[in-house]
Amino acid sequence: MTDIAPIKAELLAAIACAQPDGSYADTDFDRIHAAIAALTPLTPTPDCLAAEAFVASPWRSLYSQFGPRHTAGKPTRHQTTMNLQSFNKFPAVDLFVSDIDQEIRVADAHYNNVVSIATLDGAHQAEMIIWGQYRIDAATPQRYTVNFYAVELRPPAGVSEAEVRAQFGLPEDQPLKAELKPMKLHSDVVYCDDDMRINFGSMGGVYVLRRLAAPGKSVSFG
Repeated sequence: MTDIAPIKAELLAAIACAQPDGSYADTDFDRIHAAIAALTPLTPTPDCLAAEAFVASPWRSLYSQFGPRHTAGKPTRHQTTMNLQSFNKFPAVDLFVSDIDQEIRVADAHYNNVVSIATLDGAHQAEMIIWGQYRIDAATPQRYTVNFYAVELRPPAGVSEAEVRAQFGLPEDQPLKAELKPMKLHSDVVYCDDDMRINFGSMGGVYVLRRLAAPGKSVSFG
């Protein structure tokens, strides 16, 4: 039987070789994909529909690839704008992303992306939540078909809605939650174990995530 541990260690080591702009040298990019290719046939979870509760968890992004090569990636920690994070539902305010979590919960079929954001000076924080619901069909038991339906800017505990608007330079009447036009995407879980998940997205994305022992940010996990 193939030992999974060294393959996972090699994948994590290659992911850690990201250059400052989030891109990878060809050798490291190839290492990442070689490790992913080696892991996917070994997944302990070949049927997510049968193991729905096992896959459900808060997860944190370790590697995100949005195109066919390493130059399409971004580091998790990066500067961006609020409109890009919110599908243009919020103004083009500069901000900094520190973490990207994904929270899958069986109750109510939650599939939410939670982006931890901060002002560029780091003085103020908030969460940008992209609310989604999933389904899994018996014919494709590894595929999560997701409808992202709303985006929300959530202030941290102890900060009012008025304060978070002022901190991020938003208009005083800016709604902090907005509906999205239906966006049905899918993501195939090609590997999932106790602490790592690998997904292939419907638009060519490749994602490696780490399971969190945490209560969750968008929804609670008992």
